[in-house]
Amino acid sequence: MMDDRPPLRVLFLHLDWGIGGAEQLMLQLAQASVVLGHSIQLWTTKCDPHHCFAPLKPNTGALHPLLHVVGQWIPPTLLIGNGVGRALCSNVRLLYLSYQVSRHIYRHRVHEPPPDVIVLDGLPTPLPFLQYFWAPTASLLFYCHFPDQLLTTAQTAAMINMETNDEQHDKNNNENTSATETRTTTVQPQMQSVRKGLYRQVMDGLENRTLPFADTIVVNSQFTRQTVLNTFSSLQQPPIGNNDSDVDVNGNSADFLPVLYPALDTTALDNATVHQDAQFLSTLPYYDPRQPPPLVSLNRYECKKNIKLLLEAILWIHNNNNNNNNHNENTVTIPPVVIAGGYDPTNMENIEYRGELQQFVETQLPSSLQSKIWFRHSISDVERTFLLKHALAVVYTPALEHFGIVPVEAMYCETPVIAVNSGGPRETVVPGVTGFLCEPTPAAFGQAILQLLPSTSTATSTSSKPLYDAKVMGQAARRHVVTRFGQERFYQQWKQYVEMAWQKGRVRQQRQQAARHLIHTLIAVADLVVTLWIMVLAVKLLQRWGVVPPTMFSIKAWHATLWQPLIQWFSVAVANEQQEQPVAVDEEDL
Repeated sequence: MMDDRPPLRVLFLHLDWGIGGAEQLMLQLAQASVVLGHSIQLWTTKCDPHHCFAPLKPNTGALHPLLHVVGQWIPPTLLIGNGVGRALCSNVRLLYLSYQVSRHIYRHRVHEPPPDVIVLDGLPTPLPFLQYFWAPTASLLFYCHFPDQLLTTAQTAAMINMETNDEQHDKNNNENTSATETRTTTVQPQMQSVRKGLYRQVMDGLENRTLPFADTIVVNSQFTRQTVLNTFSSLQQPPIGNNDSDVDVNGNSADFLPVLYPALDTTALDNATVHQDAQFLSTLPYYDPRQPPPLVSLNRYECKKNIKLLLEAILWIHNNNNNNNNHNENTVTIPPVVIAGGYDPTNMENIEYRGELQQFVETQLPSSLQSKIWFRHSISDVERTFLLKHALAVVYTPALEHFGIVPVEAMYCETPVIAVNSGGPRETVVPGVTGFLCEPTPAAFGQAILQLLPSTSTATSTSSKPLYDAKVMGQAARRHVVTRFGQERFYQQWKQYVEMAWQKGRVRQQRQQAARHLIHTLIAVADLVVTLWIMVLAVKLLQRWGVVPPTMFSIKAWHATLWQPLIQWFSVAVANEQQEQPVAVDEEDL
């Protein structure tokens, strides 16, 4: 156990320490390492003091003194503003970051011992360089949130679909286009597709080949684990042992791609000061005590988060529960909708997707609903906790989400969750107990929201209770989270996986050291053989040129000058030794 050995030195490498699920998880791992008694360092290429979590903020953050930021001069994309070459630049930034870590290690190794374990996430590209050149004495742990190539593929597919729709729209509006122009618009996307395909083959191959260099790979959910196994052909699962402890519940090797569910900072949620005074509430434009609790979305402003699905579900409810249009016997009052999340004003995707959502509200929703939609950018921790605790439900719209920490946070705050029936939420949300899992359609989400809303009879003007009580659901949700996603469980598992990585790293280093010794021995033998061959060649040349007699270095010469005198000397020595031995005399002879 780790309690029997000194605390470890753990170094964390993360590309961009902003505000997001991956950043929050890495921060949890760092904080858990501190709680376990390890000493830590945090390294990154970017950490905006105005766009990061509280523990990393200057002057007030507890972990800020341990943070090192290098490589800010490297751009995130090749062409700023259009996202071209993002994967390439991310690899370059991580390689540069890892190289700077190695320089720091060797420059300060006299006063500061090198790290025992290096924790890396996102992209595995630096792993072989760290293992063989930059940090050969450190064990390597890679935390895989999700294969990067699948994230890019999903985004590219969405872009291709959008481009296809745009091309079809342009084609319908330009029926009189000449044949030459048609050929041009057809060939150019094909050339771009070929270039993108070659580019992605290089990036995907790099990710596939470098991932196995990690001593231990940890994933965030069973969904991600299966996706990693299906995606990376370079990972080969070791044979399962005969001991039951070597096998997990799914029949897989327990040490191969272990799952570490993210934990909640329950202390922060419990102790968060959510002010109820008039001054705090006055800063919330959506707060109205006369209105029902809001529906809340907490996601980054990114296309893959599919926040528009919530707006489409609200529109579906309005169109299908409007008494004037559909003659429903019961009507519902749509609550306010608060869409909040990370928003980086320098990120073009955030800007464009925020504008797309705003355009949908202004063009698709009726005025009665527009006044109920509120957009909030990079909210404070206090407001975030307020929303989690006072929402009617948290609507989580990303599909195939790797894990999703927001639903777990909401359930801990006794708030039901409505999420897509795929990815991580299938492992965290219990349908009908702690929330709902739906297909990613406006109708499915709209029906789930309706089950939490009270209705009013148009005939009698009487109200009826919702089909599901949000308060009862919230209480069950909190019990579920405390049991399965508590911090104590997170600390114990992280302790186990850090120890596993450290031990596997030491075994790997011993094997590499033995291999290096063998290689050095083979090189020395080869060097001796080459030297003798050169000497023999030189003698042959000297004999051919007449510099030395032909018999000088012959076998007969060696026998006459060295071997025969040695045999004679040995024979004389043996004879002398036998003569010096005393002769035994028998008493009868006397």
